[in-house]
Amino acid sequence: MNKYFITPVVISLLGILGCRPNLVVKPDPEVDYGAKTVKISISNIGKKAAGTQLTYIEINAVDANDADKPQSQFSVSVPAIDAGNTWESDEIHFSKFSSPRGLDLMTLTEMNLVVRADAKNMVKESNEQDNVYDADR
Repeated sequence: MNKYFITPVVISLLGILGCRPNLVVKPDPEVDYGAKTVKISISNIGKKAAGTQLTYIEINAVDANDADKPQSQFSVSVPAIDAGNTWESDEIHFSKFSSPRGLDLMTLTEMNLVVRADAKNMVKESNEQDNVYDADR
């Protein structure tokens, strides 16, 4: 193939891919161990609006093996987010999470919190690799 054909095709594809939404979990979700709640924020740092999507929030023991995760999970339907905007959840009480496997959520003083934006890949994004926040809190 000749470079005069390939170059415009590559530039067009890059332009199309760059004009998509891109969902990311804002760092440092709020965890209130006294109130037993967590609050998260999802930002759309892409160039187009992102449609409704499903976000998973996991609570795991700090030393849990990946094979044992999620130990407890909650899913939240996130509404459409315009480009450059952020959605924030209400406070989500630990009691709303699935029955914990080997955890007593009400006595936790530290956790491994994992947030997976667009967990079901409902939104076609410019970067599908930056949707997960995973940290010990």
